[in-house]
Amino acid sequence: MSDAELLLIGDPDDFAIVYDRHVNEILVWARARIGDYAADLTAEVFARAWRDRKRFRDQAGGSAFPWLLGIANNVLRDSLRKRQIETSA
Repeated sequence: MSDAELLLIGDPDDFAIVYDRHVNEILVWARARIGDYAADLTAEVFARAWRDRKRFRDQAGGSAFPWLLGIANNVLRDSLRKRQIETSA
C-alpha cells in the first residue's frame, strides 16, 4: 500500500508503516540542519503528521515524504522563531 492509502485509513499501525518508511530520511535531513537535536525535531514531525494526517493531499504519487519534509521545515522554522524570541527576552 502507498503512504497515501495508509494515511487515509488512519489506523495507528498503518501510520507506523509510514513512519518506518521515512523516519531515517527525516532524521538525516534534520541532522544536517540542527545536529544533536535532530531526534527531537524528527519526533515532532511525526507527532504533527499523525495529528494532521487528515489534511494529507497526495501530490507525489502516493509518497508522504514531500509532505513530511514540509512539516519538518515548519517545525524547524517554529523552533528557530521560538529560540529567537527567548533569546530576545
